[in-house]
Amino acid sequence: MTEDQIKFRKFLITVYQDQRNDMIRTIVWLANHFPHLPREVHAAYLRLSSPERNAVIQEACMMGDGA
Repeated sequence: MTEDQIKFRKFLITVYQDQRNDMIRTIVWLANHFPHLPREVHAAYLRLSSPERNAVIQEACMMGDGA
């Protein structure tokens, strides 16, 4: 994972836990709060390509499956 992916992943997991381990709620929360994300997370997210972002989300989704 790139440094930007790691930053986004850490933030994504924090929000995921805050949203009671519900990825749909997490994605909706991120969409609703995108302009207010911490500066470093916002910048990292914007530098990631769609496949890189999807890889982060995929990895976060697999956390509960022991993978």
